[in-house]
Amino acid sequence: MTEPLEIAKYGVFGTPAVVVDGEVKSVGKIPKKEEIRTWLVKEMH
Repeated sequence: MTEPLEIAKYGVFGTPAVVVDGEVKSVGKIPKKEEIRTWLVKEMH
């Protein structure tokens, strides 16, 4: 998502940000691959 108003709906006002299934996972940093993998695996179960 790239629209600032849509991003702000999540309470995110810094970038980069990661939202997984409507939940903010990271703001203001680029997460490591393993961290992202953990989030995605949890969402699949």
